[in-house]
Amino acid sequence: MLRPVLILGLVLAPLVACADGQTATPPPVTAAAAGAPERPAKLGLCTACHGDEGTSRTAGTPHLGGQDRLYLARSLAAYRSGERRHEPMTSLANALQPGDIEALAAWYAAQPGFAGGSQP
Repeated sequence: MLRPVLILGLVLAPLVACADGQTATPPPVTAAAAGAPERPAKLGLCTACHGDEGTSRTAGTPHLGGQDRLYLARSLAAYRSGERRHEPMTSLANALQPGDIEALAAWYAAQPGFAGGSQP
């Protein structure tokens, strides 16, 4: 008689866990949960010159992919305050809020970076 009770307990245990709101399988991993930043809403302001992944296609325009996050955030803040001057960057940086700056800096810092070769 002990054996049927043990088997019944093994069968019912997962059902009780589901009834408590727990799932038997873990939720899918999102990019944010995996540590990768989400695509910033204002990324489009940067991609024409710096590329989606931070690899510039224009001579004289720096590659941003793989750069230090803090350096990128401080640079954007410096353009915004006028401490650094470059007309296109100043105009674009003034369109950014502090949260946008952090999101863009995190995005580009998480990219693989420039793989080498010469810039056009």
